[in-house]
Amino acid sequence: MSRISAPARLPWIASLASRALTWRFGKPFPTLALLSHHPAYPVPYLFITGLYVNSSTQLNSTTKALVSHLVAQLNGCAFCIDLGERVAQGKGLDATKLKWVLEFRVRPEYSAAERAALEYAWEATQVTARVSDEVYATLTRFYTEREIIELTVAVATENFFNRLTRPLNIESQGFCALMDHPE
Repeated sequence: MSRISAPARLPWIASLASRALTWRFGKPFPTLALLSHHPAYPVPYLFITGLYVNSSTQLNSTTKALVSHLVAQLNGCAFCIDLGERVAQGKGLDATKLKWVLEFRVRPEYSAAERAALEYAWEATQVTARVSDEVYATLTRFYTEREIIELTVAVATENFFNRLTRPLNIESQGFCALMDHPE
């Protein structure tokens, strides 16, 4: 159960965003309500969400979704895992890859490029966020500098989202079960 309740009245920007996200995902979006305890808090969240989720990138969208799912799994964020699975499946990412993402090093489902991206995300999600020269060198065999920047932004953004929802104990909302809802 969430550790904090939503305010009685949302700021206009959070209310508008909440309606849009509810339409898109088929369920209310509790993170916005919780961030709305201060009228300015939803603004950076929405800005980052818009840049991260809606921007076109050179990095393959399924790779970005897979990496985000790994980060959410590493951080144990139930809300982000649920929402990430919904987004990833909407992008056509193989459900087997989602299921075994923590075992990417030994599972046959992952390509060498995906393994490189996942290893990079794994190291970048650790407390020190240090990525070894070896992991980075492997990454550069598969991705351009721009894609590496986009991958780094994906990892950092997912960590940002996880650190907003996990400490407040925001639970899974069952987004993944609503796959027939339009994206």
